[in-house]
Amino acid sequence: MKKSAIVCGKALFGLLVVLTVVFPIYMIVSNSFKPTLLIRKMPPQFFFHPTLQHYVKIFKQGNFLSYFGNSFIIAMSTTVISIVLGSLAAYGLAIMKSNWGNRISTFLLFSKLVPTITIMIPLYIILDKVHLLGTYMGPILAHVSVNAPFVAWLVLGFIRDIPGDLFEAGKLDGCTRMQVFWKIVFPLLSPAIGSALLLVMQYSWNELLFSMQYTNLHTYTLTVGVSRFVGAISVDWGQSSAAATIVMVPIIIAGFFLQKYLVSGLTAGAVKG
Repeated sequence: MKKSAIVCGKALFGLLVVLTVVFPIYMIVSNSFKPTLLIRKMPPQFFFHPTLQHYVKIFKQGNFLSYFGNSFIIAMSTTVISIVLGSLAAYGLAIMKSNWGNRISTFLLFSKLVPTITIMIPLYIILDKVHLLGTYMGPILAHVSVNAPFVAWLVLGFIRDIPGDLFEAGKLDGCTRMQVFWKIVFPLLSPAIGSALLLVMQYSWNELLFSMQYTNLHTYTLTVGVSRFVGAISVDWGQSSAAATIVMVPIIIAGFFLQKYLVSGLTAGAVKG
C-alpha cells in the first residue's frame, strides 16, 4: 500500500508539472485560433470553430515577415559567432600552462549570473559611439557578449577530457595549434557544440530587452513585434497569441532535433567541468 501511494503521488506530481508547462502553451496556441469574442469569455471555451483571422492580420498589417527575417539573421549570426569565439577561448584556456587558465574559467559564468539590465546602458553607450544602434550588429554583439563566455565554460570541460596524446600526435604530424583545434579537437566536441547551439539560439531568438533598445523599425525582431501588440490601454490577445505561436515554432523544431545533444552535453559537461 505504501509503495502504491508513493507511485500515485509521483504520478500526480508529474501530471501537475506537465500541466503547469503545457497548459500556458495550449492557451496561447488555442487563443491564436479563437474568434476575438471567445478569447475573453469566462470560463474559457475549449471547443470552438477555429479561425485564421489573427494570422492573416499579422502578416498583412504587422510587417511580420520582416521581423522573422531580422530574428533569423540575428539569432544565426549570434549562434555562429558565440560558438566559434567560445570554443577558441575554451581551447586557449585548456592549453594554457599557467594557473590563470583555471582562475579565468571560474569567472566564465558571470555573464549568465549578471542581470541583463545592468549591462544594457554601458553597451548602449558603446554601440552609440560606434554608430551600431539600429543595425543588426547592435543586438548581435550584445547577445554574443552574454553567450560566448557561457559557450567557453561549456566546451572547456570537454576539451580538458580529451587525452593529451591526441594533441601531441597532431603536433608530431606537423599541425599548428589552430590546425590541431580544427582538425582534431573541434570534431570531438559535437555534444557540447549541439548543446551550445540550441541554448544560444534559444536565447537570441527569444531575447527582448537588448532587441528592443538596440534596433529600429527596420531591424525589429519577432519578440519586439509581439510586444507591439501590447498597448498601454488594451492588448490584442488574438494577434499577440498568433505572433507568439509563430515565435515558438522554430525553437521547438530545433529542440526536437537537438535534444539528444542538449542532454548529453549538459550532463557530461557538468561531470567533466
